[in-house]
Amino acid sequence: MFDESDLFTIYRWLLATVCTVYAVVVSIKALSGWLAWFGETRERAVLGRYASALLLRLRIYRFRWELLQIVLLTVVLGGVILAHRYVGS
Repeated sequence: MFDESDLFTIYRWLLATVCTVYAVVVSIKALSGWLAWFGETRERAVLGRYASALLLRLRIYRFRWELLQIVLLTVVLGGVILAHRYVGS
């Protein structure tokens, strides 16, 4: 995966792994907090079901331009990384 002699590459992969695990743990903790809050009382449970219904009614086509920009920028980033590997070698 990476050259053992390059400490910066090892540091980058370690930092990326730690940040990814941290983001997943914080997201799961926040989601479980919201689920617990929505389950406390009957009124909050109704509010939680209403919020779920609103999220299910959300249509992708409203955000198609933003999603297309994200996909295009991701493709461009992948192309730059691929070109950097070939040019840098």
